[in-house]
Amino acid sequence: MELYEFLLSKGFQRRKSQEEFFKLVTDTINEGGVKLIEAPTGTGKTFGYLIPIITHGEKAIISTGTKILQDQLRRDIELLSGYLQLLTGRDVNYVILKGKGNYLCLDRYHKENLSEEEKGNLPELLDTEWEGDLNHALVEDISKLNVDDDYCTQAYRKNCPYYSQCFYWKRLKDRERKADILIINHSLLALKEFDDTEEKILIIDEAHELDRYLTLASTGGVSLYSVRELISSLSELYGKTIKVKPEKFFLDNFEEFFKEKNRTEVVLDSLSPYAEEFKVSILEPLQDIFKATLEGFKQELKEFLEERLMVSFQLKDYLEETALVPYELLDNKKASYEEADREERRIIDRAKKFEFLQRRLARFNQFLRAVKEGSQELGYMVSRSWSRKLQAFNYRIEAFPIFPRGIINPQRYKGVILTSATIDPQDIKFTTGIEGDFYRLPYNFDYSKVSFVIEPTNPKKEDWEDRLKGAYKRLRSLHKKVLVLMTNKEHINLIENSDEVLKQGNSGLKELVERFQEDSYRVLVGVDSLWTGIDIPGEKGLLISKLPFEHPNDPVTYHRLRYLRSVGEDPFEYQRRKAFIKFRQGLGRLVRRDGDFGTVVFCDNRIWRYREFVDFIKNLGIKISYKPPGGRSGFKTRR
Repeated sequence: MELYEFLLSKGFQRRKSQEEFFKLVTDTINEGGVKLIEAPTGTGKTFGYLIPIITHGEKAIISTGTKILQDQLRRDIELLSGYLQLLTGRDVNYVILKGKGNYLCLDRYHKENLSEEEKGNLPELLDTEWEGDLNHALVEDISKLNVDDDYCTQAYRKNCPYYSQCFYWKRLKDRERKADILIINHSLLALKEFDDTEEKILIIDEAHELDRYLTLASTGGVSLYSVRELISSLSELYGKTIKVKPEKFFLDNFEEFFKEKNRTEVVLDSLSPYAEEFKVSILEPLQDIFKATLEGFKQELKEFLEERLMVSFQLKDYLEETALVPYELLDNKKASYEEADREERRIIDRAKKFEFLQRRLARFNQFLRAVKEGSQELGYMVSRSWSRKLQAFNYRIEAFPIFPRGIINPQRYKGVILTSATIDPQDIKFTTGIEGDFYRLPYNFDYSKVSFVIEPTNPKKEDWEDRLKGAYKRLRSLHKKVLVLMTNKEHINLIENSDEVLKQGNSGLKELVERFQEDSYRVLVGVDSLWTGIDIPGEKGLLISKLPFEHPNDPVTYHRLRYLRSVGEDPFEYQRRKAFIKFRQGLGRLVRRDGDFGTVVFCDNRIWRYREFVDFIKNLGIKISYKPPGGRSGFKTRR
């Protein structure tokens, strides 16, 4: 490939594993099918799939889990596009897609009665070349301002006065239709908010986390805030105060779950016991008020139509599509192509509010039906977080698919590639239902300069904490930079606070990694997202606190284990497989490129029970050292 050879002439390193990746992607372009590719650290997998796609002029959808990788993809495409244009004169047209809820709805912005505080810096942004992404706006609550399926329906979209300027449905969708490459995230992949997939190659990067993102995207629920918002909107149409008090339902049923300090979510075996009370005390009264108010609107509309000889097609088409009024009211009404007048716009705006509430009530009903059916393939939870808008805790009850199988249909695409440094075909099939041919590419680095030390820990909490703190001090003395990977948020506090230490939770992940690369910071401590997807080059120490088994009280894990037991399968095999995937991800933070080296200290000698963990370390060529039981000095070596 000309582009690849040009990169080599510019000093890029030739890698056998990357060249094998090129071939697999080219085969997928030519033959289709599904391929699962394990591409170890150092493969350069982003270039591995981008170069063949760009060289062949192929259309593709690239899905990833993290914003950090999305930023990396943007930079890599810009680089390759520049070189391609230099060589061939051809450009690469790409677009980064986010879910519609990230974008400003101009219609809602102009029609909502917003305070200056609620508008934030939006007036200033609208005078610039801003693309409508609310993540870049200083707006605390975007729920009244973003593009929303229940508000921006297909019927209303045709009549929206701001459609030609719409950030999402006009500007972004126009760019999407012209783009060769779409960069999306796994949640958007689940929602399928993009078009014309049959002629596109789908690349799923960071595929080891795919099932979690699919579950998150498929989660439905009801919150105190969403009910309060519905009541507020209904009150405006009703013209009276609505006496339904959702706070009582949520507090009476769920406040007790959060007596434990810092608890934010609780797993539930079922939500069915609460469904009937929610229906009787909240949903049915609101539906009754809605129906009565809608009947009043229908009478108002009937009188309006009877007074008119003709109406605009805008009004007639919208009312027909929404089905808010009986068809016979519109059937014999003549229509003209003239623009809707002021009174008709008022009718459309009022009908829009009824349609919005009708859809929200329907979603609540749909959620309750799913909860009352009590499928064993659904998991349930309740969460609580402080809401500045409510000036109280916002409670949310949720249901989610335990295993998100069938959400992605590979047949919808020209070809599909799932890739990760730690892809496991058994886990992918088990959790998502996706099957394909599996390929494991060769490792790229010499790991002989890496030391792996196993501390002789025991289950006693005090002893383990002492071992962790001692290991941390030794790594600080050996290496300028130390990355600490914990399995529990509470353990982060075992590392002392200082000006040299960064801890997850104080800043966003991207900012933390960037600051850690500065000379003034020597330690980065965190959980979960630090185990995967971050790149910290150079010599360093890596402290791993424990085997990364998923916590059994995590809602998704809890319900998966419960489901597996109910169908007679061994849940520990699932836990063990997930722990092994995450362990390999964590270890991959140490060596990211040629010249990287360092020391790993692992504070959990249970690792000896699990052969695959030990064999993985040895097969990399890493020397394993361990302290003999009962001693705190002197090491032995195992190969």
